[in-house]
Amino acid sequence: TCTLCMGMMNVGIIGKKLKVVAMAGILSAMVTACRWGNLSYSASASVPQSWTRMDTVEFMISDNGFHLTAGRAFQFVVDVRYTGEYAYRDLWLLLRHNVADSLKWQTDTLCCPLYSQKGRPLGQGLTGLYTIEIPYTTLVADGSGQTRMQLIHCMANDSLKGISDVGIRVRSLTE
Repeated sequence: TCTLCMGMMNVGIIGKKLKVVAMAGILSAMVTACRWGNLSYSASASVPQSWTRMDTVEFMISDNGFHLTAGRAFQFVVDVRYTGEYAYRDLWLLLRHNVADSLKWQTDTLCCPLYSQKGRPLGQGLTGLYTIEIPYTTLVADGSGQTRMQLIHCMANDSLKGISDVGIRVRSLTE
C-alpha cells in the first residue's frame, strides 16, 4: 500500500471521528440548552378507540430528567388529536394536577373547542386527523415530590370515539 493511500485512509478515519465528536458536541449543547434555557416537557398518550371516563390519562412530569423547579412559573398547554368520527363540537376535560403543591390535587374543567359552529375542524391537519392546542394555565411549582397531571373526559356520553390521543406541554417562563 502506498503512503498516499494510507494518508487518505487516515484522513477518512480522522474525518469520521471528527464528525462523531462534532455530532456528540452539538447534541450535548442542545441537551444543555434545553435543560438550562427555556425548559420544556412534552408528552402524549393514545386513548382507547372508545375512550371512557374510566380511562384516565396520566403524565408523570418529573420523569425523564425534567423537574419543575420550585418558585418558577410554567405555562401548560393541552394537545388533542381527533378525527371526523368525533361527534361533538367541544371536548370537556377534567384536568387534575399537583403542580403547585405535590401533596394536594387541584381539579379544573377545560373546554376544548374542536369544531366551529359551521362544523369545520378548528385543529390543524389535512388527512382527517386534526391537532389542536388548548392553553391551560400558568402555574408556579413547589418543586417537591412527583408532579403528575391527569386528563379525564367529562362528556355526558361515557364512551367517546374520534379522539386519537391527548397530551400536555410545559415550558418555563423564567430563565
